[in-house]
Amino acid sequence: MDKSSEKGIRHKYLRLTLSSLLICSLLIAGIYFYMDSQQDERQAEYDELTEKQETLQGLSEALNQLFFRTRGYYAFQNQEELRLAYVELAILKSAIERLEGLSISEEEQEEISDLARFITTFETQVFPQAIAAVQNDDYAALRNLSNDGTNATVNEFVAFADEYKSASEADLEQLNEDMIRQSENFSFMLILLFILLFIITALIIYRAMNDIVKPLEGMRESIEGFGNGEQVSYTPLERKDEIGLLSQTFQRMMNTIRENQEDLTSQNQALLLNKGQLQDKQAELEDALAETEQTKDRLIRFNDLNHVLSFTLDKQKLINATLQYFTDTYEIDTGALWLPDSGEFALKGFTEEMFRQFQEQQIPYLLTRLKEDESFTVTREAVEQKGFADGPVFIHDLYASVKNEQDESIALVGLSRVGRGFSKEEQADIDGLFKRVHLAIDRIQLYDAAIHERTLNERIINNINEGIQFIAKNGSMVQRNETMCTMLSCGNAPLDAVIPQDVWIRKMSEQTASPEAMNDFLNACIRENDGDAKTFQYTVNAPYERVIDVYSTPVIVDGERTGTIFVHRDITREHEVDKMKSELVSTVSHELRTPLSSVLGFTELLLNKELKPDKQVRYLKTIYKEAMRLTNLINDFLDLQRMESGDQVYRMDKLSMNELVIEAAEKFRTQPAHSIVLVDDATDVKVEGDRERLAQVLMNLVGNAIKFSPEGGNVTICMKNHANHLRVSIQDEGIGIPAEDIPKLFSKFQRIDNSSRRKIGGTGLGLAICQEIIAKHDGKIWIESQEGQGTTIHFELPLISGIQEYAAQEGAEENPPVMIVEDDMSLALLLSEELKLNGFKVIYHTSPKEAFKEAKRTPLVGAVVDIMLGEELSGWDLVDMMKEDPATENIPIVISSALDPSVDANKISKINHYLTKPYAPVNLSKVMKGLQNGQEQNGVIFYATYGLDDEPES
Repeated sequence: MDKSSEKGIRHKYLRLTLSSLLICSLLIAGIYFYMDSQQDERQAEYDELTEKQETLQGLSEALNQLFFRTRGYYAFQNQEELRLAYVELAILKSAIERLEGLSISEEEQEEISDLARFITTFETQVFPQAIAAVQNDDYAALRNLSNDGTNATVNEFVAFADEYKSASEADLEQLNEDMIRQSENFSFMLILLFILLFIITALIIYRAMNDIVKPLEGMRESIEGFGNGEQVSYTPLERKDEIGLLSQTFQRMMNTIRENQEDLTSQNQALLLNKGQLQDKQAELEDALAETEQTKDRLIRFNDLNHVLSFTLDKQKLINATLQYFTDTYEIDTGALWLPDSGEFALKGFTEEMFRQFQEQQIPYLLTRLKEDESFTVTREAVEQKGFADGPVFIHDLYASVKNEQDESIALVGLSRVGRGFSKEEQADIDGLFKRVHLAIDRIQLYDAAIHERTLNERIINNINEGIQFIAKNGSMVQRNETMCTMLSCGNAPLDAVIPQDVWIRKMSEQTASPEAMNDFLNACIRENDGDAKTFQYTVNAPYERVIDVYSTPVIVDGERTGTIFVHRDITREHEVDKMKSELVSTVSHELRTPLSSVLGFTELLLNKELKPDKQVRYLKTIYKEAMRLTNLINDFLDLQRMESGDQVYRMDKLSMNELVIEAAEKFRTQPAHSIVLVDDATDVKVEGDRERLAQVLMNLVGNAIKFSPEGGNVTICMKNHANHLRVSIQDEGIGIPAEDIPKLFSKFQRIDNSSRRKIGGTGLGLAICQEIIAKHDGKIWIESQEGQGTTIHFELPLISGIQEYAAQEGAEENPPVMIVEDDMSLALLLSEELKLNGFKVIYHTSPKEAFKEAKRTPLVGAVVDIMLGEELSGWDLVDMMKEDPATENIPIVISSALDPSVDANKISKINHYLTKPYAPVNLSKVMKGLQNGQEQNGVIFYATYGLDDEPES
């Protein structure tokens, strides 16, 4: 470090500040450590006195407790007091040992020693003797021991302990006062130290003011006077620090400025003379800069417009950008640019209504003028646009057109400026720009024409019923139509997506029934170079079986093959027609030949042989049956022909479907291997239809259910309301139908081709006829089946009552079933309607055997049984069977009979109720509700004392 830096202001004040801080820090540290050591000494002394006081006090208490326990033992000979005395003795000895380890005076040591000797004597001599005296009940010896000075020694030590406690408290209080006095002295010293530190800081600041601030203020005053032009005399400081150097430098600077003042004055005058020239130059530069900015803005606008003219395909965007360019570049007040052919327009400064008026009034004139010139100007006096001007104001209009090759105006423009005309240069620029607009419009029109032609071609191709695909020369598929994608799945790729050869051929082949043959055909058509067309037929199974014919032909351009076109045609309908024709011939030949053979054979026997009467009858019945079979077959063909030609006549009437269903069921009751079960769960069965045709549907469907259940089983006919329809379901327990064959069953001549069904005859027309009849009744028919487990055929017909009444029935719980065993169809229908109105489902039977089977498989609310049923079994036979079988013995039975109950009085106990015909149906519903609610009254007999519609007596 050099000497100048050592004499500097920073070094001086840094040294002064550091030395002051060091002295104050040493003083504070010394005072702190001194006070801390004094505090520690006082605290140690205080702690020792406290411990000695507490120990002596504990010793005194232990001594008192010892003699308290010994006296208790002496008085009561209590062993617990003796044990506690030894405990207190141990505590006393421990306290003496702890007290001997403390710093104690000679007097205290003497007292403690006397007490220790006393305790030792007491423990080894006095206490054992006292215990022996107590045990011997020698209280005289005990009093002698007590008078030997033991109590005096204890009392002396207790007095000593109390005196020591008082002295210790006084000493502790004195120590507290000394510590408080010491703290006050420490606080006073700190206050003095802070005062000293403040004085030192004030001295440092005062010296800094004299050494730094005053010289700087002197220099500031000299600078202000010198700046104001006063004659200032400044004497530099004779110091060697920074202030001195600054003062001397300041004096030299003032002298230099005085010496150069005249030169500066002359230079300033020369600058003032050149100021005017510089200002003129600046104005010229500003004008040039403004013109450059205008040119730059114009170039930017022109570049934007040029981009629009070159790339846009939107006419409206084109004319908007062009008119905006005119407005920004030529400061147009009002303007319009429009395309007469397509109708697009852009406006500046007036509304669409004003523009329409302008078109009506001025367009003919403009077109006439623009036929001669590409552009022209018009000057007219302003009226509304004049504003506050005193003299006349003129508006200058410029009109121009864009013409095509046929010299027709394809774009018109009108531009107006108030008070400013259009120069020849501006007109030339606008004409040149319009040529660019001409090219842009031509390009857009060509593009629109191409798009229109392409769209038209795509629509034509996509609306063709054949699937078309174009294959490039390299084998890639570059185009296909929508029909192609409906025939074969093309994925989600666009119709014009390029798909490599191996990819599209593999995907198409995988969807066909013969992938290898399809793959070979497609590759051969692409690979071979001959110009012959090739054809191929393939089958697609998903989502349903279709037959498609495809032919390929090469595309020749300028004698060179550029690709291949494949055309796919769906010939499923033609294929099915051919197949149907062959099946029809086969079916008709088989179905007609079989009954004809029987008729001819049995007729020949009857003509040529003498037969017994019973054989003649049997043969005639066979001939009749086969003739009826032929008749039904021919009727099916005729019905189908009439339906397809529209000649079938339907005689619509209001019908109760339950009557038709019961009639159909009765016709099949004689089947030995099948049980016909009728479940009526429909509260409304009124439909509008042709009775004969609907009966034909029921006969056909029930007949199919029996025919395709060769092993027998139940055929259940169920009626149920579904929304505003009546649903009839025919369920069998037969061979069932494969799921993939169900969609085909309603086609004509369609039969399932399997071994079990080939054994069963039929033309395959029944379901097709049923579907046609149901469709004519505004209904629908469908099939649910599982192979090997049976089939259910449903059909629905609209109800006459409408939708509101049955909308709430959907999702309701199934109604509880009641079985009616009655051979009187009219009464059965009457009872069924009454029960259904009260929320019951009715199962109808006429055979006691079938009714017993029904009772075993269905949890019935009750059974209504007529006594007079068939020839084999009566109603009472059914009652006996039900009561003897554990599965049916608890089912309530209601007898419905016209016989007097007294005739069968001995059987009344087996049933729940006996209703005597004729009775009101409401009685039956009351009985069933009681049975349902568990309110049975066995053997109650209802007699009909009124008509059927009156309330009976019981």
